Amino acid sequence: MSSPSSSPSSAAATATGEKYLSPGVEFGSKLAAGAVAGIIGVTCTFPLDFAKTRLQKQKTLEYKGMGDCLRQVYRQQGARGWYSGLRPNLTGIIPEKAIKLACADQFRDWLRDPHTGRVSLAAELVAGAGAGFCQVVVTTPMEIVKIRCQLTGASMVSVVRELGLRGLYKGYVPTLTRDVWFSAIFFPLQAKMKESIIHRDDSSTQKTLKSFLAGITAGAVASGLSTPVDVIKTRLQGGDPGGVLTILSNTIKTEGYGALWKGLQPRMIAIGPLFGIAIMVYDVQKRLLRSMGYHVPE
Repeated sequence: MSSPSSSPSSAAATATGEKYLSPGVEFGSKLAAGAVAGIIGVTCTFPLDFAKTRLQKQKTLEYKGMGDCLRQVYRQQGARGWYSGLRPNLTGIIPEKAIKLACADQFRDWLRDPHTGRVSLAAELVAGAGAGFCQVVVTTPMEIVKIRCQLTGASMVSVVRELGLRGLYKGYVPTLTRDVWFSAIFFPLQAKMKESIIHRDDSSTQKTLKSFLAGITAGAVASGLSTPVDVIKTRLQGGDPGGVLTILSNTIKTEGYGALWKGLQPRMIAIGPLFGIAIMVYDVQKRLLRSMGYHVPE
């Protein structure tokens, strides 16, 4: 956070009596809000992510779709089966969502026009891509452990022991590609949507609901467009032989290009609300800090 004299927006904040959080406290509050948002979102949408993983990994028509997948697993294992892999996901989602949301916000602050206080579309794209890049150090091990648990029902501890440290980062490249691509779409889209639909005279409830709408829409669009990379990542981390190009080639040869869009429906249905909740919780935290007299950029 810049000093009060470093920009017009800072000077204005000082003139109106707003307080400034120290950089460490400010970034820590962003991490905390991102972590809380991630826990809430994942807990609510995890069965859909479970179905997405099973559908993307299957090579035959074992499951006819999302509903059929969830029904079959329920008959065999009960509702508990839908939550295979939840533990590693919750373990990883705290730092993953915290890093993604906090870094995106921090990059936006750094790239904000010092004269107008606005963030250009190009800056939004850079900030989003940067956030996706930063999170991958956490995302890759979380994803591979979650996927192995979802596919086999194994425990988190047994999967970690089997993979070892190096194995936890299998699929780093497609995970990085997916997360950068997703974030470069998601963050600019949700930011521009909020600029268009949220107004100063909206009530707190209206602002909260509109934040959720922007997050759920941007999350669904970004997740849909990044599905082909997610399919290859899931298969690589799920144990398919070969590297990214080999798996991509084999998938197209044996199943056609349509296979790259497997799991599209549950992925969009799960990721949309997940990020809608994340952005909503994150924005509520910002408004809470503003209500306490602190200067928090939009």
